[in-house]
Amino acid sequence: MSNNLSPALHIALAYYDAWRNHDHATAMKVVAEDVVSETPFGSIVGATALHKSESEFAGMLKGATIVASFGDETTALLMYYTHTHPVPSTLSAKYFTVENGKVTAIKALFDKSVFAIQ
Repeated sequence: MSNNLSPALHIALAYYDAWRNHDHATAMKVVAEDVVSETPFGSIVGATALHKSESEFAGMLKGATIVASFGDETTALLMYYTHTHPVPSTLSAKYFTVENGKVTAIKALFDKSVFAIQ
């Protein structure tokens, strides 16, 4: 990661890199205890619940490829392709809110219908 990144983008990319490498313990180091994550499957409240959710998803995750990333002092947006065992590639995005060096909110966007049991 470049040192020229905005503070929020630096944190969001640290989370993303750990997440895509199945290193959820490291990803959680930049997450606030009271984080709120909005996903197409519903809301997740708290670091423990987010860690559980991301760990469960890890079984199908093969990787991710960044398309674009933007950020400022307190927010960051990542657009990327998520690669999973059931779905080779689906466009996804996460919008991060960062306060005091920790992710306090995540808004995730992807087409959940592609993950329907076939």
